[in-house]
Amino acid sequence: MVRANHLKRRILADEPTVGCWLFMGSAASAEILSHCGYDALLIDHEHSPGGLETAVDQLRAIAPTPTTTLVRLGDNIAAPVKQVLDAGAEGIVAANIEDADTLDGLVSAALYPPLGRRGAHFTVSRAARWGLDGDAYAERAAEELLVVAMIESAAGVAAIPELAKVRHVDMFFIGPLDLSASIGLMGRYADPAFVELLDEAERRTREAGIVLGGATMPGHDAAALFGRGYRFVTTASDVGLLRDGGLQMAQPALHC
Repeated sequence: MVRANHLKRRILADEPTVGCWLFMGSAASAEILSHCGYDALLIDHEHSPGGLETAVDQLRAIAPTPTTTLVRLGDNIAAPVKQVLDAGAEGIVAANIEDADTLDGLVSAALYPPLGRRGAHFTVSRAARWGLDGDAYAERAAEELLVVAMIESAAGVAAIPELAKVRHVDMFFIGPLDLSASIGLMGRYADPAFVELLDEAERRTREAGIVLGGATMPGHDAAALFGRGYRFVTTASDVGLLRDGGLQMAQPALHC
């Protein structure tokens, strides 16, 4: 059975949504977090040790819940796009997009002809229930697909008007840490120059009519971001939750 994309439905209805990053490559942590009420879990292949096979285990763990599963690509090239989608991911996240040609190539790799050039594998793919839902999957693949482009540099912010012309892109997601690093202010989220650049990224995205997404950061919590027009906010990661929970439980005990 082809699933409805829960996150896509909610953002198209202009509802605020939340997500959590998966950096550990762990199916167990993915399963636990899928039951915690997140609208989406984002499997990271840019910085993390997991690969396609671990992603399939994570997808299986999440599948009993309505939580949407996205995969952040390790590289912005075509080959991994069809692999993660055929494996059952419900969307892709492209890191540090700075030009329309790169984004257009990724979108094309994610869509079947005539909209794109994705190779047809739905006769046997996991995404199509090993081919048992092949026809339904092929018919609804574009409708249920979610494409997210990350804006993570000053060059990316400047390119937003051109990026917005690429069809079938659902969201621009502002990555604050790399955005701050791109102007020599890594992690300095209160610096006026960073705040000005962040404001520009948000304004350009809203003006383009693209859904605005991003991550919480010190001084910019989920409530503040939703108030500025964000409709998708990542509020945590599996690593961060485990680390912070461990510190919270261990430190008081060590100082009794």
